[in-house]
Amino acid sequence: MIWQKLKPTLIPIGTFILILTVSFAIISYGRGYRLDITNKAVRPTGLMVAASEPTGAQVFIDGKVSGATNSTLNLSPGWYQVRILKEGYQPWEKRLRVQGEVVSKADAFLMPANPSLSAITMNGAAQPVLSPDGGKLAYLVPNGTDELEDKAGVWTLDLVDKPLGLNRDAKQIVKANVLGIPIAKATLQWSPDSKQLLIQNASGRPAYLVDTDRLNESPQLAPDPQSVTKKWLTQDAAKEKEKLSTLNPNLVAMITRAGRVINFSPDETKILYEATASATIPQIIKPSLIGTNPTEEDRSLKPGIVYVYDIKEDRNYIIQNINASSSHWLPTSRHLLVITKEKIEVLEFDATNRRTIYAGPFWDSFAVPWTSPTKIVILTSLNPAAGSVANLYTVNLR
Repeated sequence: MIWQKLKPTLIPIGTFILILTVSFAIISYGRGYRLDITNKAVRPTGLMVAASEPTGAQVFIDGKVSGATNSTLNLSPGWYQVRILKEGYQPWEKRLRVQGEVVSKADAFLMPANPSLSAITMNGAAQPVLSPDGGKLAYLVPNGTDELEDKAGVWTLDLVDKPLGLNRDAKQIVKANVLGIPIAKATLQWSPDSKQLLIQNASGRPAYLVDTDRLNESPQLAPDPQSVTKKWLTQDAAKEKEKLSTLNPNLVAMITRAGRVINFSPDETKILYEATASATIPQIIKPSLIGTNPTEEDRSLKPGIVYVYDIKEDRNYIIQNINASSSHWLPTSRHLLVITKEKIEVLEFDATNRRTIYAGPFWDSFAVPWTSPTKIVILTSLNPAAGSVANLYTVNLR
């Protein structure tokens, strides 16, 4: 009797409680909570997203196979040694921290163990210079045999992958016979907008200002090359000032006072710079973000040392054994191309996973990235004993 009276009320209440319980369980599961049967408790876990390029690599957690990329792993809070391996590629390894209800990421751009080389030029190349936007190379083709005399001059090459490989051939923009200086003694300087080149010899005169998108049959003389260079330097400084203006004033003051900006990453979220004086980077983001890069940072600057500052996470990393003037960002904005006397290396912006990608001969310490993270351009001769001239080659990462 009592049940019949309470039934209309209890069923909706029970249904409501059941829905709440199931919803709470689903939400808790999604946030990483798991039932610990051994200890008879519900404990939080963290999520680790393991990704790689290329995909299909094995993921090792503390030395044990735990899955393959790309995948998401549930792990108890703590520190883990993560290793990502794929046949034909160098291993990626990092110590990562997993926190309850926080997503950690192991994101590996794998470097090939034995990258191949592909020739770009065949008629020789000298003094290659990368454009400020990273999209073009300018270089000299020296005087050679009578058959190649018409090819001597200044050339440009687009470092862009185009559909079906179209329009990737280098183009001549100035012939050597129209310049008033020996082509072998010419120097090249890009304009800040990557649209013009200043061509001059060691003494500075005569100098020519040429467009880089066409053949300049009658190159324009630059009567005052020093003023052109000064104007371009002013434009470069204005661009850098504009980028810095978007940052925290305390950070800008510190960098201006105790550092020299080398360059921003392509996505402008990181700064490669060299310290010029001792200083301490103030904390910009308060309180500190959770789930940030766990690699140890160094906020105490020492003169002559190169650092990378991560704007998004307010973290600063020291980069050892690097020639700042010949270092470049890869298009990933997470990797640096580092050139030493004997080899070319790629490392992550926090100085981890430093890997050699080329240890063969290369000239003039020249190595620059393609506009996609698939190639590196170098200057080398594959048969120097035979006296062959240097040419441009790509080191193929994919």
